[in-house]
Amino acid sequence: MESAQGPISNEATAVKQVEDPLIAALPPNTDYITYLTILEYQLTPQNLPTLNRLLQDDDGTLAAEIGWDLLKLILPILRVKSGEAGECLDIIARRGNPREVIIRVAEELETLGQDESDIEADPAEAKDGLPTFAGEAPRVHLGDITLKGMPESTKSESQAQHTEYDEDGPDGVVEELKLQALLRMLGLLHPRIKTQHPSRFLATSLPAALGAYRRLSMNTESTSAFLGTLTKLATKKRPALPPRVSTSNVLSRTSTNASAGAEVVSAPLPDPESKTEKDTASQAVASNEAAINERLIQAVFLEIIEEYTATSCDPQPPLTARLRAKFEPNSITSTRRSQLDTLTANEQAKRADSLRRRFVTTAQDLKVDTSTAIRQLDQAFLEQPETETEEVNEYPTSPSQIPFSTTGVLLAYCAHQYLQAISQQTPGPEPAGPKINNKQILEAIDQQYETDTRLRQSTPAIDSILSLLYTIFCIPVVYPAGRPSSSVENETLLLATYNILQDIFTSCPDADLRDNAYHIATHLLHAHCQRATRVKIIKGILEADVAAAVSPIHEAQAGNLKSIAVDWLKDEIYPTQAMQTTMSRIRDQSDRGLPLSTLVELGDLLFPAKQIERIPVASPDPAQEQTMELFAAELPFYISSLNLLCLVAKNQEEDGTDAGGAGGASTAPTTDTGVDIVLVRGEVMLAKLEEWKEYLVNRMSKGKTADTGEEGGIEVDGVSLPDIFALEDAVGRAREVLPSESQS
Repeated sequence: MESAQGPISNEATAVKQVEDPLIAALPPNTDYITYLTILEYQLTPQNLPTLNRLLQDDDGTLAAEIGWDLLKLILPILRVKSGEAGECLDIIARRGNPREVIIRVAEELETLGQDESDIEADPAEAKDGLPTFAGEAPRVHLGDITLKGMPESTKSESQAQHTEYDEDGPDGVVEELKLQALLRMLGLLHPRIKTQHPSRFLATSLPAALGAYRRLSMNTESTSAFLGTLTKLATKKRPALPPRVSTSNVLSRTSTNASAGAEVVSAPLPDPESKTEKDTASQAVASNEAAINERLIQAVFLEIIEEYTATSCDPQPPLTARLRAKFEPNSITSTRRSQLDTLTANEQAKRADSLRRRFVTTAQDLKVDTSTAIRQLDQAFLEQPETETEEVNEYPTSPSQIPFSTTGVLLAYCAHQYLQAISQQTPGPEPAGPKINNKQILEAIDQQYETDTRLRQSTPAIDSILSLLYTIFCIPVVYPAGRPSSSVENETLLLATYNILQDIFTSCPDADLRDNAYHIATHLLHAHCQRATRVKIIKGILEADVAAAVSPIHEAQAGNLKSIAVDWLKDEIYPTQAMQTTMSRIRDQSDRGLPLSTLVELGDLLFPAKQIERIPVASPDPAQEQTMELFAAELPFYISSLNLLCLVAKNQEEDGTDAGGAGGASTAPTTDTGVDIVLVRGEVMLAKLEEWKEYLVNRMSKGKTADTGEEGGIEVDGVSLPDIFALEDAVGRAREVLPSESQS
């Protein structure tokens, strides 16, 4: 009886294998076109492991014949069987014809993430999704195929097999899986292609991959996958051992690996279209191909940095605020420090930090020298083909024809400098290697900020720029011995940098970045600008020279901006002890602070007669609504001017003709035509503002308030309550040190 069971069991197994359509129709039982059509109807997520074994178990012919057409069938299965589908795509990449498969991969990448209406439909592909090539007869659907010896399956069962993984689902996630799988295939396919011009394949596939990356969400996972592919393409590794296909051990090993989720490690097959072994030798490759390949990969890498930083959907942790918390903990509030600690501990923030570190290490792997690229930005921006009459080629013929993303270069340098600063307990000396001075960095920032609109509108990109400016203007002030400042004496460049910071702290929607930009601008003015430049910046703000700004400044912002200028002037003429310490770390004794004569020079702007005359007597007349708006906009400037007036009057009373100075700065004697005139103008402004103070306080006491429902809270005729209280305090203190004319 036992001997009879053996043959019966073997026969049952054989019948079961014959019943499997993927095995029964395997060539040479059918031709490859027919087999591909059968796969279109019979392939399911459940029998995909069988196809993987068949592709892996032969000499590579099956993958070479049908591999590139299998992509359209395998990619949708990633939705439900990402492991098995990814393994199948890897097998195709290792064993299929690399030149054919890479073209199909590029085609899939070009359509990935596009709306169906944006994809041009080919009538030959409309029915079965498979193309018809020149010289090939049009494909005809055969309906449900019944193989001899197999039971017929109903149409509903066949349809159910296909719709099982085509049901509605998280399309964005599926497209991300497709992108990562296709990128992995590129990393396997390109090294297999042995030709004199491998850059032509790179120039086809990498732009397609970059386009797909841009159309999708550009999250951490897809970005990491792209970086891994670029590293694999750029790094030379020892060739893998030749494949060894032998017994059923291969099938069992593959099945075991697939079930365990392990990567199949069989070596890729050689390029079947490489004529001879000699063609694969390095001397057969064109002399400049290595440089072109390297430049292509570097260019795509820089594009990825730009795209991820500027438009990624992933939340990115703050950079500049973390540098301030590290090097100037007293410059941020305890609440903000607690928020930063929470953000740093967040898993998304950790992944973003890890990716930022990977940007830096990948740049090293790809030999991207950001310092050299920064120095050459202007040249690269204007670089043209070798001659004006040079013939335009479909593929690049020299590295110079492949431009770098200048914004990507700048952001890559920002990432490197940030990690270098944040990873050190105290800043050390500049690293060895090609040096880049601050002048070149600021020129690059100025050029990109002015020309790249997207950079100005991206919060993470602005934060990256601010983190770099912080390392230039703030860290040398805090740790002058650890990282000496590379002084910038170019006034035009410093003014341009200030304009960028001014644009950020007046128009950026992110309050944290506005505060960081103001903090850096304060360091730039007090510690890095010469006296003439400091006066020019303050004077330009008081003159409301909005034409020089990067972006137009609204009238509502002018008052706050001029208030900042007055505060800076006050700190220059009457510096606090902390400000004197800051100045002493960077500036020479003779160039610290501003003399009192500067106050006289700017008197017309600090207390402008025409503007004082335009301040009307307070009135509840509704017709003066526009006047109220203008007054509310200028009120921060008036309050700061009164605060400065208090200091001037108090110091004149205490010191007589020597009315202060800036920690060693020479002071000009006060005369009747000097500071006294400033005080007289200040008295006129004070009298007008006293009327406004009485009017607003009276309206407030009578309950004439309105809740704006916004962050500003309660208002009186468009003036916020905090501004009213600040005006009341400034007027009272000014009146104490500056008696009215009737009293004098």
